[in-house]
Amino acid sequence: MTWDPTAVVVVANPAAAGGRVGRDRARTAAQVQQHLGPVRVVWTEAPGDAARLAREALEAGASVVCSLGGDGTHGGVVSGIMATQPAPGAISLGVLPAGTGGDFRRILQHGDTLESALAALPHAGVSPLDIGRVRWTGESGEWEDGWFLNVASFGIGGLVDRLVNQSSKRLGGTITFYSATIRALFQYEPARIRLHMDEGVVETGPITNVCVCNSRYAGGGMLFAPEARIDDGLLDVIVMRQRSVPQVIGLSGAIYKGRHVEDDTVTVHRTRKVRAEVLGEAPAWMDIDGEAPGVAPCEMEALPGALRLLDARPEVLSG
Repeated sequence: MTWDPTAVVVVANPAAAGGRVGRDRARTAAQVQQHLGPVRVVWTEAPGDAARLAREALEAGASVVCSLGGDGTHGGVVSGIMATQPAPGAISLGVLPAGTGGDFRRILQHGDTLESALAALPHAGVSPLDIGRVRWTGESGEWEDGWFLNVASFGIGGLVDRLVNQSSKRLGGTITFYSATIRALFQYEPARIRLHMDEGVVETGPITNVCVCNSRYAGGGMLFAPEARIDDGLLDVIVMRQRSVPQVIGLSGAIYKGRHVEDDTVTVHRTRKVRAEVLGEAPAWMDIDGEAPGVAPCEMEALPGALRLLDARPEVLSG
């Protein structure tokens, strides 16, 4: 891809990295433009702005939208792009990491720091990127629709999100998510669900969590889907059936290494579509790219090659 700064818009979250991104906006913008050229930098100010600004960028003719922030910002930018219903592969996504959790950055070749990502982006390779479409039950009880870039889950995951969002995050993403997970284990009543996938009903019963993964990481470095590919047109569904609190705590360390999939209470499926019913009263809390918008029942679907991604690691690509 030929890098054309006039076709690039950077959506930046000033609250990212504990507010460091926005403390001197002129300096941040200068750092971006030093590497990317005279691109336009726009700033979020309120919830929902990342999606709105991404939509406005495309309406103004941009073909590359870069997200500067954390996973929540990246997810918002993707939602804004997808809301415009672009032709598959017509829009490229650049990810400039500067957040707390920083999970999507882990599949980038140069995603360790903002500086390294900026330096790599104009020369980066471009790969197809699947996007997940999701429908869930909102707080009002009505169906709601959206998209996910990374991972959507139901079960304990959304409860963890709620606890994370109530914390200060001063200790960083990994410790914050781990602490919230431990607290959630003592509050969560296992939801009973029935899972439908391409091949029919594949799981029924109480679960700790079900992760529907477009990419590999979530929750501050947890390797939920170690074999997921971002361009294979499929979702990796990781079903973690009900376990006792000590058993889940014992398994938690394995998740950071992707070894949990070897446990006899964990199953892995690959599917284009997945639908979850809730069979009892206990809620299956939703998590969509780190946000907690409601509960199951829910539906997810892979949208193959919906976007293009700059600077993906070769090992997350099916080719």
